[in-house]
Amino acid sequence: MKNYFFTLLLVISLNGFSQKISGKVTYVVSMESYTKEKIDSIAKNLKTKNVKMDKWMRDILENTPDVKAFLEFNNTESLYFVEDKMQNDGKPTYNVNRTSAGGNDKYYKNTKTGEYFKENSTFGELLLIEIDTKKWEITQESKKIGNYLCYKAIDIASTNRKMKPVVWFTPEIPVSFGPLKFNGLPGLVILVEMSKRTISASEIILNPKDKIIINKPTKGDKITAEEARQRGAAMWKKIEKQ
Repeated sequence: MKNYFFTLLLVISLNGFSQKISGKVTYVVSMESYTKEKIDSIAKNLKTKNVKMDKWMRDILENTPDVKAFLEFNNTESLYFVEDKMQNDGKPTYNVNRTSAGGNDKYYKNTKTGEYFKENSTFGELLLIEIDTKKWEITQESKKIGNYLCYKAIDIASTNRKMKPVVWFTPEIPVSFGPLKFNGLPGLVILVEMSKRTISASEIILNPKDKIIINKPTKGDKITAEEARQRGAAMWKKIEKQ
């Protein structure tokens, strides 16, 4: 039954792909602020490493305002990015929620060429890091979100023990795109639910008068997802030794 249901959604989606479509989605990324108990626990853990948590760090964890992110797409390409940095009295302020939403990274996907990577500068240089494709379990559970009938899919390969990310996508907008790494389904991702975080579409503009132009990131060396993980592990080891 599940295989039949997935095939039906795929057929609906493929039929939609035969028509030209483009659009822009505005997502609101929300994150639950850390509790005092959680912050105290983090501070205690840092103390064992001779690191003191100052007021600036506490304020960051206690305040995680919502941020906006955008997804631009056509039939075969998409680009996801977060709004410009927040300003406070003319000075840039750090928001951990913005970092979780993607920070300065740009996520590019091309279903025709198979390209799927993000532009990233975490390691001190601009890189184009390939992204692993997620494995989804599409369920028959559905609900109406705004004007769209959406279906539930679960990220079965997630290592998140508390809660595997759940997404709600709609075959009524037949593009295989979504925010961050949440895509690859037979329909646009409308809502992502994670432990203490959500990414929800607040506005969807389809086939706007002004043509959607996808600016594919091209600067930087390309590396694989595994190479990025190795670099990240090496960076943390260096930090811990300091």
